[in-house]
Amino acid sequence: MDKIIQATQLIKSADAILISASNGLSISEGVNIFANNQAFQQYFSDFQTKYGIQSILQGASYNFTSDERVAFIAQLKKYLLDDYQGSPSFDSLKAIVQGKDYFVVTSNADKHFQVNGFDQIWEIEGNFFDLQMRSPQWYTQQAAFQAFVKQYRGKKLVQLELGIGATNQLIKAPLMRMVAMNPDWSYVTMNLANEINIMPVIADRSTALAGDLSETLGQLKETIDHE
Repeated sequence: MDKIIQATQLIKSADAILISASNGLSISEGVNIFANNQAFQQYFSDFQTKYGIQSILQGASYNFTSDERVAFIAQLKKYLLDDYQGSPSFDSLKAIVQGKDYFVVTSNADKHFQVNGFDQIWEIEGNFFDLQMRSPQWYTQQAAFQAFVKQYRGKKLVQLELGIGATNQLIKAPLMRMVAMNPDWSYVTMNLANEINIMPVIADRSTALAGDLSETLGQLKETIDHE
């Protein structure tokens, strides 16, 4: 069976979708917090000149003065939120989950899930702007995730993984183990071919869609629309 069709059938028959996402999803939108690319030069060249930082991630962890920290975050907000125009990746993802209960677990700190209308979310590493790890709000998100998992034990759930590296231990490995412990759950992973990794114990309940993430999400959306 074609893997896109297999993933489509799993999603359409699911009671809920547990979305997990990391940097691969952001990169599919053109946002790369690791790169000294055109966007970094456009928005952060002053910080690079003054402090030698080479990426957003390096700037986020740099020991700025308090005033410079405020200025850096303001510029980050301009890039990631104020000037953000959406993306085909999120357009497709919204269509894929439409009408389904869902929850998002992500290490992305850009708040693009919220901007795109997703409100059931655990930002497992916080975000760049208004959420710190282990803050009261972070624990509220964690509790909502735990309640979602409890609600769908014994029901059909698809764990839809988007752009998480093959060896990721923060999100990927724990959620694969969760799928293994819930025999009614299925696992769909999307990533570049060299980043595909599925635990053998859930292989018979898994589908791997290798390739460009934005293109794959678009193909999945189109297939779901026409099934």
